[in-house]
Amino acid sequence: MSYFSDALFIGDSRTEGLQLYSGIEGATFFCYKGITIFDVMAEDPKKVVTLDGNKYSVVGALEHTAGQFGKVYISLGVNELGYYDDQGYHDKFCALIDEVRRTQPDAVIYLQNVVPVNPELCAKNWPSYVNNEKVNTYNEILDQVAEEKEVVLLDLHSALGTSDGILAKENTSDGVHFNKAWYQEWLRYLMKHAV
Repeated sequence: MSYFSDALFIGDSRTEGLQLYSGIEGATFFCYKGITIFDVMAEDPKKVVTLDGNKYSVVGALEHTAGQFGKVYISLGVNELGYYDDQGYHDKFCALIDEVRRTQPDAVIYLQNVVPVNPELCAKNWPSYVNNEKVNTYNEILDQVAEEKEVVLLDLHSALGTSDGILAKENTSDGVHFNKAWYQEWLRYLMKHAV
């Protein structure tokens, strides 16, 4: 899968799952369990990326790797479901895209919308704010961001969700994260939707 040899993935634990279980090869990952767009774009951001033995924030790592990537995939949003700052969500995504453009000027930027959750399993395993109503609200915002910033929007919500707009129970163990087969399905979708 050398197509991904110049690809960078920025994301949370779902993106870590893509890295670990999909079979993807050659890509670079700046991802961290529990990270949010608010963490990534904070004034004093968490240092969650290790490069050359040093720790960097996501933006710091983008600067450290300036010009190295031809494709940048962004997948954040599920950890933000407990935030009630829609304008901040919009603004932070716009700011991250600006940073990607500044540091990776030749890269095609892919903004991936938020995959739905499984309501039954989420009711058992997660706080009440982890729900598809909030996923849908955030995906509407990501639609706006993609249009405003002129980046490619990848509709993972439709690709990995059911026609009813949920994550099928057989594709998840906890209602949020995917099983191996569904991480592989995510990878297949990415390979079919290259610009």
